[in-house]
Amino acid sequence: MSALETKLEQRQQQRRCIVSGETLPTDRLIRFVVGPTQELVPDIRGKLGGRGIWVGAVRATIDVAISQNLFNRAARADVNVPENLGENIECQLLKRVQGYLSLARKAGQAIAGYEKVLENASNGGFALLLTAWDASYNAQKKLSSLATGLAHVDCLSGNEMGVVFGRERTVHVAVAIGSLASQIKIDGRRLAEFRGKPSLNEVRYDAEV
Repeated sequence: MSALETKLEQRQQQRRCIVSGETLPTDRLIRFVVGPTQELVPDIRGKLGGRGIWVGAVRATIDVAISQNLFNRAARADVNVPENLGENIECQLLKRVQGYLSLARKAGQAIAGYEKVLENASNGGFALLLTAWDASYNAQKKLSSLATGLAHVDCLSGNEMGVVFGRERTVHVAVAIGSLASQIKIDGRRLAEFRGKPSLNEVRYDAEV
């Protein structure tokens, strides 16, 4: 790929947030489209037809877009905003992260539990560390200092991770290098930011997976 093609591809992967006016990577934004009944529809997968309206993937930012009628302005029409829009977006993001994590588990690419993660996370085959956001501070820090080469996202509660692994609760999960880890990282980051629960170490969002 030429330098020009790379530049064009990078530009195509960025959009402008209608609230902040910032141009951001699409994986930091939520796309919306207006449905046939003028209802605002969150397009989490980015696959729906129609002109996209982009908003930063933070719940407070979406609340601002609603309160200031910015969706109407962007659509140049009166649109119907669902009352449960925020809950709908969070639910979809959660299902995506859990779905990809479940696929990784079934493929043997995800392990859970402190001892397993401690034993395997630093062997070079893993790319992503997930820690329950509702765990104690000590539990969250237990592995973060050891798994220094891993991307680190805290987007799920212990119960939400436990569901994927058939347990009541799971605090530590590691995901192997590959496309599933990449997708979990992307959607996990959006979910964490939407919930206002950023990673313990922001730099680790940019670690290679």
